[in-house]
Amino acid sequence: MSQPSTLEELIPWGAPPKPPLKLVILGNGTRKEVQDEVKQLADAVTKHPGLRLAGVDLASDTDLSGLSADIAVVVGGDGTVLHTARRMGDHPIPVLGVNLGRLGFLADLAPERFLERLGDLAVRWFMIENLMTLSCTLAPQSGPTREFRGLNDIVLRSAPLFHLLEIGLSIDGESVITYRADGLIIATPVGSTAHSLSAGGPILPPNAHMFVVTPMCAHTLTQRPLVDSAHKVFEMVPVVPGIATVLVIDGQVQVPVSHGDRVSVRRGTTPFPMVRLPGHSFYQTLRDKLGWGTLPPGDRGVHP
Repeated sequence: MSQPSTLEELIPWGAPPKPPLKLVILGNGTRKEVQDEVKQLADAVTKHPGLRLAGVDLASDTDLSGLSADIAVVVGGDGTVLHTARRMGDHPIPVLGVNLGRLGFLADLAPERFLERLGDLAVRWFMIENLMTLSCTLAPQSGPTREFRGLNDIVLRSAPLFHLLEIGLSIDGESVITYRADGLIIATPVGSTAHSLSAGGPILPPNAHMFVVTPMCAHTLTQRPLVDSAHKVFEMVPVVPGIATVLVIDGQVQVPVSHGDRVSVRRGTTPFPMVRLPGHSFYQTLRDKLGWGTLPPGDRGVHP
């Protein structure tokens, strides 16, 4: 959807006024700075005539799959947004991230900027970007099958004592390669700028329909990252017995995995909606947050 250039395009002349936009504020209540910031944001939302505060929830374990609001304002860092995404399950509402963390790639809006943009929210001058999610199935050789939902990535990696792993990768049932590495990352486009990027993987735009498979410290020069369609099913299997291995979902959920257990990753059935205010740019975020494409200090480029 294109952004309106004038307010008249957004609210036609003579149209009845829209009801106030309902906002719910979420965050990690164990952090004092989050509690203090949420009080200020909630007070500003309450005072704005075009907005309505539908509630504040700073708990860490509330079921968020039935929120009654138009937008969830998530105060914290990217980890808080990832945690919120899992708690919303298959019934997410659009999320606007307000950054109190260090990097803030998903939660990229500073609190003062959020307060400046309350008017845009009130007149519904924003877009919804549906981010691709992933669904992970762990099928152990013994025990019940488990399902996980993620937004960034699935990582199969060695656990203490951190021995080299051999991980067989199959795509749509075809055996593709056996990686010899510290671990293997399967990331969504939004997750391509997280752990996968640190391991040398490529950057994917958030609207791509792809997965990126990135080995961690591969023990050969020929095993490189792989990008393939999100319409396929990716399966990882530890092939060497006796090596402690762990499955990590979005860097927050850890599950022990044994030799022969099968980890399947596919595109999630429900995307995760993020609110994008006017002026948001993926490449600008890369430059601002990750220093992408910037010259080293003192390097002013080529001057013939």
